[in-house]
Amino acid sequence: MTADKQQQLSLPNLVSSEWLKLRSLRSFWFAAAGVVLLTAAGALLPALFFTADNPPTEAEAPLLVFRFGAMGGQIALLVLAVLALTSEYSSGSIRLTLVAAPRRLRVIAAKAVVVTAVSALLAVVSLPVAYVVCVPKLNSLGLHPASRSIIGGFAAHVGYLILVAAFAFAVALAVRSTAAGVGIGLGVVFVLPSVLSLLGGGLHQTLDKLGFTDAANSLFYSHSSIGTLLTDAVTVTVWVAVPLLIGGMALVRRDA
Repeated sequence: MTADKQQQLSLPNLVSSEWLKLRSLRSFWFAAAGVVLLTAAGALLPALFFTADNPPTEAEAPLLVFRFGAMGGQIALLVLAVLALTSEYSSGSIRLTLVAAPRRLRVIAAKAVVVTAVSALLAVVSLPVAYVVCVPKLNSLGLHPASRSIIGGFAAHVGYLILVAAFAFAVALAVRSTAAGVGIGLGVVFVLPSVLSLLGGGLHQTLDKLGFTDAANSLFYSHSSIGTLLTDAVTVTVWVAVPLLIGGMALVRRDA
């Protein structure tokens, strides 16, 4: 193999190629705009219900704003992460990609790098926008949260949104369908927590921690013991790793 061919197939070149393909999708820009808009809209929900009679504390306010903002933004971010992979399957262009880069796992790694970087960037941009939108309401209640609370809440929710994107990407790799990937992702993030809570109540067991959403939230937002944090980390890892392994094995063993 020539030096030019080796350079063509290097991971940095693949990452550059995947980023070019992603930003050439019209749906990518709609999803990216959706992340910012839905994050701002989500953050406004608690701010609208903040009242002078029962205001949050200055430490709670930024956490509530960021948490509800992330709840809104994760919908569009999940869709974007799924589209980053399934758009090529739906168009059939994945075959050309794998012909140009036969090392399939390297292609998936490049896509994962792009999704992670884009998700982090969108989280870093959208969450401050959401907070700024809520500042007038907070100021009207005499709330001026310390920079430490704002930065801590911001960093935690950036991490959470990146995990959501990673999970959605893993699911997309396993199912290779935009509709199925988005449906399963939204179901796990939004519906499964309620199902586990109901089942846990009926069985008198705490099943919430078995879900991706609760474990990811606890991993970043709570001040739990080291043992609990490790349990949450293992749970999140399993939720991401299982579909990733299933999808990776299928990609290697059969045609695209």
